[in-house]
Amino acid sequence: MNKVFSDWLSRRHITKEVQEEFGITGGTNEYLGECIVIPVKGENGDFLYNKYRRNPLDQQKPKYLYDKGGKIALYGAWKAKDEKQVLITEGEMDCLVAWSANIPAVTSTGGAMSFQAEWVPLFADKEAIICLDNDPAGGEGMVKILGMIPHAKVMFVPDRAGVKDISDYVEGGGSLNELLKTAKFLPSLEAVKENRADRVALWQSVHFHDAYIKEHEKPISTYKHRVEASDRLTRAKAYPIKELMEFRANKARCLWHNEKTPSLQYYEKTNTCYCFGQCGRVYDAIDVYRKLHNCSFNEAVNSLQ
Repeated sequence: MNKVFSDWLSRRHITKEVQEEFGITGGTNEYLGECIVIPVKGENGDFLYNKYRRNPLDQQKPKYLYDKGGKIALYGAWKAKDEKQVLITEGEMDCLVAWSANIPAVTSTGGAMSFQAEWVPLFADKEAIICLDNDPAGGEGMVKILGMIPHAKVMFVPDRAGVKDISDYVEGGGSLNELLKTAKFLPSLEAVKENRADRVALWQSVHFHDAYIKEHEKPISTYKHRVEASDRLTRAKAYPIKELMEFRANKARCLWHNEKTPSLQYYEKTNTCYCFGQCGRVYDAIDVYRKLHNCSFNEAVNSLQ
């Protein structure tokens, strides 16, 4: 790898060990010329295709290109699949920065809005944290992912000149491990609005919050149409949890641990539950059905259609 590429990766604190493990090398592309080569692997570690990052000194050409026939994949999934906590980032470089800080991470190879429903089972038993770019597209992407993984926490890149993403933050001297401690669980529209108010008071960006509020304040008829037109996973998650278990004043005893005082809170607008007791996490209709019937993820999805 030439010195320009090596120095550029080093400034982003992407270690040589991580570069080697992920196969990051210098190479050439017929359109980009000399560039950084990023091999993309499937969830089982099998090679899928190469993605190419332009020379950092050349701002005129597209930033990224793919091998012909390359499809959207979950980058880093082969390495993160056995981890208990996983950070969902925007872009391969942010993902590599995270791994260099010993933080398991993944990213879609297709950008902020390209997270796929088929990847959701990977996060069923993990603590997921979402942190995409600090811009409107990143905010919308975080809302999309949170809709698929409702138990996930969200984390925001600090508002600072020249800092748009995780790579910028770390290059500027920030500690990703310290930033990880700021991840928040926002289980409802009310919680998002409250957090938005706090951030506005401190002149902090609210791209995620505005996208979330816009999405969750759509007319009910629009919501129903979206559910009916969505894939099997979304339909399964939309199955009313109140038809699966009994609540009183939207509270019930948690199914996942023994307790005398109900700690499981039901949120009708998002059709999710949050355990304020021992679990401290969100459950959707699929989770509830699996617990009640002791079945697999796919069996639950099929039964909730």
